Amino acid sequence: MSAASRFTIEECRRFYAEEVRALAALESPALIRAFAQVPRERFLGPAPWFVAPGFSLGPTRYRSTQDARDLYHDLLVALHPAQFLNNGQPSMVARLIAALDLRAGGRVLHVGCGAGYFTAILAETVGEQGAVLALEIESDLAAKAAANLRAYPQVTVLNRDAAHFDPGDCDAILVNASVTHPYPAWLNRLSEGGVLVLPLAVARSTAANDALAMRIERQDGSFAAEAVSILTLYPCAGLRDAGEQLLLNPAFENHDLLRVRSLRVDPHPRTETCVVHAPSYCLSALDSSTAFSPQSGA
Repeated sequence: MSAASRFTIEECRRFYAEEVRALAALESPALIRAFAQVPRERFLGPAPWFVAPGFSLGPTRYRSTQDARDLYHDLLVALHPAQFLNNGQPSMVARLIAALDLRAGGRVLHVGCGAGYFTAILAETVGEQGAVLALEIESDLAAKAAANLRAYPQVTVLNRDAAHFDPGDCDAILVNASVTHPYPAWLNRLSEGGVLVLPLAVARSTAANDALAMRIERQDGSFAAEAVSILTLYPCAGLRDAGEQLLLNPAFENHDLLRVRSLRVDPHPRTETCVVHAPSYCLSALDSSTAFSPQSGA
């Protein structure tokens, strides 16, 4: 009898939540509880499931399992193995969700919801009084997510391209696809104190999908920004610009993105504080209060 077979699946979920808590340094009791409660297997289709470690220098290698308890580790689980499209690594996505600082009753936009597992985590965290709008551009995944999330009345799933959609007012936005620039509606619709987690594409090779996630918080009409984590994500086709990609890559390679303290959308000349001065936005080394001060001249 294997070690896993000595535990119930409910025990495995609780151990898994503790594993994710430790790896992602989670502090929110509601978020930790969500990982312990949401049944991951219900969002992944019937067995066998194909799992893989999240970190590898070589190509992703899956192994199959029939035991749902094997899903309660910090592993990728294939959604479309041939495309290497996976249900994300729990500790990595948990770190991004934690950066949102979710509160009970919050309004959340989830871009690129896949089959809905992490959308369920968001829904559990904001509770029944909250609202989660989940967008998925792949029609088959959107249909699966809608079916998987029927038990959550606070969740709405739409098969839409986030690059051409106004989400309405949001307290938190989690983008699960890499972009080269923020969609203006995400910034415009973010509430005061609201947070956008934005994975910026930093892969020089078009065959790679590396991204640096930035935490962007609205503060008195300006946007504070800081780097959160490096991860691998599918690209958001509607929000990838080749010219802006060329600006991001060197800033990542020379570690300049770690100097970013604000995201600016106001017109201003390029200065030494502009880490990435793109046509539609600027990642700046200035604090947000300074960057948007009329007296700063920056």
